[in-house]
Amino acid sequence: MRILPLSPTAAWSDAMPALFGRMATLNVGVIGDFALDLYYQLNTETGEYSLETNRPVYWGSRPKASLGAAGNVIQNLLALGVGQVWAIGVVGADLFGHAMRQLMQEQGVHTNCLLTAPPGWDTCVYTKPMQQQTEANRIDFGSQNKLPDHNFDQLLDGLAQLLPQLDVLIINQQFPCPLLTEARIPALNERIRQHPAVCCLADLRHTGLLIRGATLKVNTAELARFRNVPLPNHPDLDWCIEHARLLNRALRSPLVVTRGEAGMLYVRDDDIWAIDGLAVPGPLDPVGAGDTVVAALAASLSAGAPPPQALTIANLAAAVTVQKLGQTGTATPDEVFQLATTYTLHEPTTPSAAPSGTASSPDPSASSVLG
Repeated sequence: MRILPLSPTAAWSDAMPALFGRMATLNVGVIGDFALDLYYQLNTETGEYSLETNRPVYWGSRPKASLGAAGNVIQNLLALGVGQVWAIGVVGADLFGHAMRQLMQEQGVHTNCLLTAPPGWDTCVYTKPMQQQTEANRIDFGSQNKLPDHNFDQLLDGLAQLLPQLDVLIINQQFPCPLLTEARIPALNERIRQHPAVCCLADLRHTGLLIRGATLKVNTAELARFRNVPLPNHPDLDWCIEHARLLNRALRSPLVVTRGEAGMLYVRDDDIWAIDGLAVPGPLDPVGAGDTVVAALAASLSAGAPPPQALTIANLAAAVTVQKLGQTGTATPDEVFQLATTYTLHEPTTPSAAPSGTASSPDPSASSVLG
């Protein structure tokens, strides 16, 4: 078992532009749960009271809306310079749905597969009041929506027409009542089976055990839940390897495990790659970092990067976004490159002895990150 080094060598300047250049040629679809993130500053100490209710009046200021949930994956793809992106999902016929469409269209996102739901279906919005750079109580709209099956069938028909154009399909499930329910995953699997040339990467909080034909990204809590085992207080590398290998065997597809500040694993049959996290200065905001990892991995793998290189790009991109406070951050190629040249490993560790058969075979790319 090896911990891949992040070595800021000349290989970065030689290989990174070519990799990001190939990302610019990709066609990527994102299907799943789309939301609007609405940030604003909240002042609760105003001294003002409502004449109608005699209750305290709070002041809001500096509202800022951005794409959230599956939409944040799209924002990260665009920040990385991915060429063409399609949104495949549902919004409501309300002011938030109009705002989401406008944000997407302003950024060049294709919305022809973004359906407008029937009346009574609210666009999902995460309202995020900020008090001195700390997020206060969130108010959510639309997270309990339930889409009628005939509308989902219409969405799948659109996906079937789009898939022949795609290089990558990213599959997202985030809401308590998701677009991609357990009953709907098999139909999506069939579409994936029919297009084996499309690289698929899934981030499914609750339905990950059902996906087939896609690389599945999980965090340690999801790994424990999918394996039906207790989550340790501090899941170490050996624990992650053991359960990631078992889940990989069950799904028969590659698996990516994000470990927060400890880094990430990529498991593909008997090949396992691990990379340490990066020590970045605080304060930090981890909101949306998983979306960054998904976007960076999918784009890198589809652009021809082998797993060690894709992990490195995703690791760096996530370290960029967590330093952006009060927003669902993204990482640009320039930001990734700059961090690559100034990185510090988070508590570098010596790999423990891995069980027989878990170490990846010698790989020339391990000596240089992108060379």
